[in-house]
Amino acid sequence: MTRRIAALSLALATLSVTACVQGQNYERPSIEVPTTWSQMAHADQETFPLDQQPDAEWWRAFGNDELTGLIERALEHNHDVKRAVARVLESRAAVMSASAGLYPQVNLQGSYSSLAVSKNTFAGLGLAQGGQPGPQVFATPGSTFNLWNGSLDLRWELDFWGRIRRGEEAAIAEVGANEQDARAVALSLISDLGQSYFRIRELDEQIEIATRTVAVRQEFLDIIKKRAAVGLASDLDVARTDVLLAEAAGLIPDLTRSRALERHRLEVLTGSTPGSIDLPRMPLRSTVTQPDIPVGLPSQLLERRPDILQSESILIAANARIGQARAYFFPTLSITGQGGLQSAEFANWFSGNSWNYSIGPSITLPIFLGGTNVARLDQAESRYQQMLESYRQTILQAFREVADLLVSLQSRAEQLARQREQLTAAQTAVTLATVRYRKGLVNYLDVLDAQRSALTAETQVVMTERARLTDMVSLFKALGGGWKPPAAAASPS
Repeated sequence: MTRRIAALSLALATLSVTACVQGQNYERPSIEVPTTWSQMAHADQETFPLDQQPDAEWWRAFGNDELTGLIERALEHNHDVKRAVARVLESRAAVMSASAGLYPQVNLQGSYSSLAVSKNTFAGLGLAQGGQPGPQVFATPGSTFNLWNGSLDLRWELDFWGRIRRGEEAAIAEVGANEQDARAVALSLISDLGQSYFRIRELDEQIEIATRTVAVRQEFLDIIKKRAAVGLASDLDVARTDVLLAEAAGLIPDLTRSRALERHRLEVLTGSTPGSIDLPRMPLRSTVTQPDIPVGLPSQLLERRPDILQSESILIAANARIGQARAYFFPTLSITGQGGLQSAEFANWFSGNSWNYSIGPSITLPIFLGGTNVARLDQAESRYQQMLESYRQTILQAFREVADLLVSLQSRAEQLARQREQLTAAQTAVTLATVRYRKGLVNYLDVLDAQRSALTAETQVVMTERARLTDMVSLFKALGGGWKPPAAAASPS
């Protein structure tokens, strides 16, 4: 008998493994991908190499040890990153829960009961009323006795139609989605921190320019006051110089305030309290070297950018849920059993004669559930269609972001070159105007105009320089950063 049961269990288990799993296996949807970026943006292959991809620690390309230290600190201490990692661990636990149904479920229970059977009944009446066979059902009317019971309960659902396996497949895909979300959080953190850092250095340089301007205008004010004292300059010239000096001096407190706020933002990104990080002032021009960015090919974006990979993982999960929903239309076959020791006397409870068991297959066929299974399938199919459109839109958005930034960077480079020419010309104009003023060939308005033009040009150069650096950081982010293949990577870059 035992061998017959074992053979039956083995046969059913083999059948469940080889049974027909419902639903289609996932296949990546066809996406029209350009062969090169030049089809979307006129990218210069020498500036943006197509045969390379960013390194895993791509921020090191900026050659700034201070920035590198801040990024590494942020990846270690930022609370959004920690929360994203916790979500990954949660989803991995969900996989174990989803796959638990593939294995037999065994429970151990023990009980003691003191029973008294009614005198106004007869043995076996409980069976007619739908009760389960047991000592209390067949006991003599009017009898009293104790019942000691210890048993193992078994239930094993044979996954003929793949309902449990499709659920496990969906859970594994959701783990992948959460892992890519953690990469996206880390990538956004690095991008935000890099942009904040360059903004601070831009403000440092603007403060330096404003301080230098104040010193120059103070020197001019002293000169003009001396000239006015001997009648070589008017009181109006003195007043105009006072106005310009106050204007330049008034910029410094506002720039200092902006720097403090940006530093607080950077500190929070690194998981630190505001005011806890010392960032000595350093002009933007002395902080970085501007790297060439290897953009790779558009097709490689599908394998590298975390939001695309996350969207595809969600699509894989939605596809698996369709198969899971289809499986609900088919019968559920299970093996159930119970075995243990049962005795009316505690002294005989653990003897061989107390052994009892029952085991056998059961089948449940859904006949009418009020449209539950149909609605479940419709929901799963609609969900898949939504995720498919979301996946395609994510890819288009990714291509647009990269193309926009390639155009922006090339335009910024040209703009920066023209602005530097403008700055050189403005500084020459200041020198000439000053010399001519001292010789009495021009009035002081010409000097003021030249100084204003030089200040504006220098400020624009700094702002464009910072904008170009932040565009570079944004391009690294848009490309999915740099990262090692999952088999070699210990954590998201």
